[in-house]
This record gives sequence, C-alpha cells and structure tokens, in this order.
Amino acid sequence: MKLVELVEAGDLAGVVRELGALSPEQRGACAAGLKAHREAISRRAVTAEVKAALFAAELGCQVIPDAAASWLLTYRYFKVGTWTVDVLDLQPVAWRAELVARLAERATASDTVYTITEHLVHDTGCPPPASRKFVLAWLYNRANNRERPTRVRGGAPGADLLERLRADPFTPTLVPLAVARPGRVVFGRPGWLFEALVALTAEGFADRAELVGNLFRDMAGDPPGGAEAAAMLEAVALTPAEHARVAPARAALAARLLGRLRDDGTRTETAPLLAFLRALRSTPAENALLVRDHLALLDRSLPVAAHAQEVLAGLDESGLLEPDALTEACERLLLRPERKLVRTQLAWLDRAIQRHPARADGLLTDLSIAFGHGDLGLRGCALDLAERHVAGTGESVRGHVRRTEGRLGAGGGGLASELLGGQGELGGGRRGLGGAGRDLGGME
Repeated sequence: MKLVELVEAGDLAGVVRELGALSPEQRGACAAGLKAHREAISRRAVTAEVKAALFAAELGCQVIPDAAASWLLTYRYFKVGTWTVDVLDLQPVAWRAELVARLAERATASDTVYTITEHLVHDTGCPPPASRKFVLAWLYNRANNRERPTRVRGGAPGADLLERLRADPFTPTLVPLAVARPGRVVFGRPGWLFEALVALTAEGFADRAELVGNLFRDMAGDPPGGAEAAAMLEAVALTPAEHARVAPARAALAARLLGRLRDDGTRTETAPLLAFLRALRSTPAENALLVRDHLALLDRSLPVAAHAQEVLAGLDESGLLEPDALTEACERLLLRPERKLVRTQLAWLDRAIQRHPARADGLLTDLSIAFGHGDLGLRGCALDLAERHVAGTGESVRGHVRRTEGRLGAGGGGLASELLGGQGELGGGRRGLGGAGRDLGGME
C-alpha cells in the first residue's frame, strides 16, 4: 500500500497528495492496514516525521464522521498543522459540520480537539456548539492564546483574555451560555474566568441578574473553596438591591459554612471558610437568626472563636442579642487561655454597661467569671472594669461578686471585698495584685 510506504518514508506532503488522489471508498479501505502498521511501528523508535505522516494518513482514512471523531479523541494530543486542514478539506462541508457536532461534547478533551472543532466551525459556517464543554474549552483556549498554524482558523487578537473575548465573534453567543450554565469551572477556579464574565456582562454581553442568581445557585449546590468564593463575591460587587435579592441563598450558605466550622480544624482549613463567611456580608438581622450557631463556635480554635465573638458583639451593639446569649458568651470566653479573646470580651462588657446602665447588675455578674482566670493580668483587667462600674449596682450584685473573691487567689480576695464592700480605696489592692491591674484602653 502506497500510503504505508509514504508513512515509512516520513513523507507528510506525499501522504496528503496520495489521500487527495484516492476516493473516499479507497481511503476507507486503507484504514485497517494503517492501524496494523501503527501497531508494528509502536515497538520501535520512529522519527517525528514518520509520526506526523502516520497521523495524516490515519485521519484522512476516517471517512465517517463518527469514526473521525473517535480517532481524534483517541489520538488527541498530536500537533495540529497545515496538513490537518488539507486532510479535513478532503471531506464535504456537511461531513465537516457533522464532525463538529460529534466533537462538541468532548471539546475539553485536549487543545487539539478544540482547535480542530473551532477551525471547522469557521470553515463550514455552522454555529458554534452550545455544549458546556465547548464553552469551557473556548474560554480556556482564549486564555492560553496559543498561536495557530497557517490556514488553521480561530483565535482572536488582544493583549489579554478580556481583549480577546471582546474581539471574538463567538462571544455574543457563548458568553450568555457560560452565564446560564456556569458550573464550578467557570464560577470558581481559576478566578480570571469569572472576572472576565463579570466585565463582559457589564458591557451588555449577558444579563447581570442572571449572572448573580446563577452564581449563588451554583455556590449553594456545590460550594467552592472559601478563597475562591471570596474572590468571586469581591469581583461581582453586589449592589445593595442584589445583596437583598439573594438573601435566602446567602443565609443558606452562611448556615452551611457555620456547620462546617463546628468541626473546627487547623488554621489552614478554617481560614477559607471564614473568608467565605465574611464575603457573604450577612446583615445583623440575618446573623440574629444564627445566634446559636455562633455561640457554638466560641469553644473552637482561636480564629473561629474570634470571628463568632465579633459577630455576636455586633449583634449586641445592634440591639439584637438577648442578655442570656451575652451571658453564655461570657461563660464560654472569659476563662479561655487566649488573652486576645478575654480582653475583647471584657471590652465588649464595658461598652455594654455604658449602653445599658440598667443592666449593669447582670453584666457585672457576667464579668465576675473573669475573676477566676489563671492569668493575673487579666484578673486585674476585670477588676479595673468592676471598679469603673460597680458604684451604681445593687447590694445583691455586690454580694455575688464578693462571693467570687476566692477565685482571685492570694491578695486578690481582699481587693474584691474592699472594692465591692465600699470600705476603702483601691490603691493597696492593686499593689496586692502585684500591679496586675490594666486600663481598659489596652484591651482590644
């Protein structure tokens, strides 16, 4: 068979000429012999010229679109060249358009498969495939911006992805499809794909409301990593109206993320989840529905507990936190070993007493928990705070806090009695604590 001889000689141009001289029936009859030859030469080293000639011969002998598609998907990493166009041009336009339809669902198989499919779309005039795989392959191909050989049609000019998409004739058709059927690959990693869609949507290539709605539906169904989600939410920059419109989806995501944080983990594991939560920008009213979830996080690792503490303090300042929830927060936090959490909690109590003088009795009772802390400095901070606010409290509170004096250790109990019993000044007491008292200004 002459085709085999030309392949053995590495004569690519000769293979293309021979294919052109054969009828479709004759080319089809050569397919089996070429396959056997491939098996024979696979057991020995061959040159790049021989390989290219074999690829051209085999592709030219696939005379049915289904067979050609199967061959391209099997040998999907060969280098597309001008010879590829010559071989495909042996087939009628309708045959080539049919091949596009066969490849559309597998366009992400390789850049070779996509490049051939795109070339055939331009060459035949058929519409670009609407399959999700083709849309994804198109976006990645535009991002990679690989140079095409002579006569291989496709690509778009531009210094970056966005410029190339703006100049691409496929964009008006394919960008709305990317927005309508996103999936994790588009609405996720890598972020530049989503950022490009946001920009193009702003320029009128797709509907902004659909983009926002599908983003949250996609995240709810298969949440991306926290860092990815935070980047996407920053890129889309929700307007106040959009923020309100997707409130149910945001609330569901927040509850889901809080549930995952209950399992805690290392800082590396929890940081993306916390970033995602912050990026959702839940309103105080929305967080008020998740108070129990946040309280449950106060026993977890420092970053997780600090986030929950921040949210709960914000709710308290907004008037949306019940007193018993603040008491529970104090019970969970004021004896923790991390100084940052305890100082922040004491500062929160200080602000709460100033906002609600009528609740000072209960808040100072909450404060007394800190008298049992193992850190002498933190006990001093708690006493400073008590000194500031105890004058206006009732005798029942003074009695309760006096009963905590045993928690203070040597020298501290006398200070509590002196302070809360109103029998002297604090100077001697501070010295009894070894100068451990602290001004609240340094708490946060």
